[in-house]
Amino acid sequence: MREKIIDAAIEEFTLNGLQFTMSELAKRLGISKKTIYTVFESKQAVLVAIADRYAADFAVMQEELERDESLSATQKLEKLLCALPKKYYDIGLSRLYELAEKYPKPYRHLMASVNHGWELAEEYLRQGMAAGEIQDVSIPVVMLMVKGTVQTFLETRVLYENHLTYEQAKEEMVKILMKGIECK
Repeated sequence: MREKIIDAAIEEFTLNGLQFTMSELAKRLGISKKTIYTVFESKQAVLVAIADRYAADFAVMQEELERDESLSATQKLEKLLCALPKKYYDIGLSRLYELAEKYPKPYRHLMASVNHGWELAEEYLRQGMAAGEIQDVSIPVVMLMVKGTVQTFLETRVLYENHLTYEQAKEEMVKILMKGIECK
């Protein structure tokens, strides 16, 4: 039941952003709100569960990327920076600023998950520089640029107001970054 509720909550978020209600979630599932509350104590708990699901899905993507020996360090870096599990495409991440504003606890929980993969990005930067694929750059500066941009995407209305999806913005950021650091 827990997984079905999470899946339905992701669908509701896709349609209505954080405006979805527990009543709408129950209706989507064909169950009572009371049944949902036997699994989750609040909407905030549902949102934390979505963040946990995202973290687990993202960890699987990272492991698959790490095992892929056909890719260079630079290719892995680019894929990692653009990585987003398929089921989270088009769910309206450009409106995630609402989560930061209205539900700070689940937002902090989600950001802890998002920030978990940065060590791997740093390692790919080191490997790319060692292989001569990436210019000698300051890893802390590159990572501050990436982290700051992602945080801005998620905490502000800039994407929503400019009719950009999170996926589009992230791909554009990575394209600009990779052009700047790759050896030519």
